[in-house]
Amino acid sequence: MCIVRIDGTPIEFIRMPKGAAEIIDWMVYTARKHKSLVVITEKAQAMPKQGIVGAFRYGAHFGIFATVAVMLRLPYHEVHPTIWKKALGLSSNKLDSINACRRIFPTVELVPDKCRKEHDGIAEALLIAQWARQKNM
Repeated sequence: MCIVRIDGTPIEFIRMPKGAAEIIDWMVYTARKHKSLVVITEKAQAMPKQGIVGAFRYGAHFGIFATVAVMLRLPYHEVHPTIWKKALGLSSNKLDSINACRRIFPTVELVPDKCRKEHDGIAEALLIAQWARQKNM
């Protein structure tokens, strides 16, 4: 999850919390802190070889984003991964997303606490925000 200013400056970014309460708390906190937000989520879909628990969690998170955005009266958009990735010239390879994120957001640290490698989820959240900026959302 991330927040990027309209000028492209990343303000906040975190790994996806595991629980609904943490997602809701973060969204409410950031909506109060940053007055004009737009919520953009990657359209939920089951992925090949994705486990049942992972697919269920992914779908639940998707529903939480939509619900909280409506409750906070925030503009809400969904984008299919192939749409934003194609617009940014990316493949489905997560390393491509990490490299593109490094180019576009060179000051962002993609190795969060308690991680040993760069986090593709943070990279892709920032890239979705970049796509939305380019679309003037």
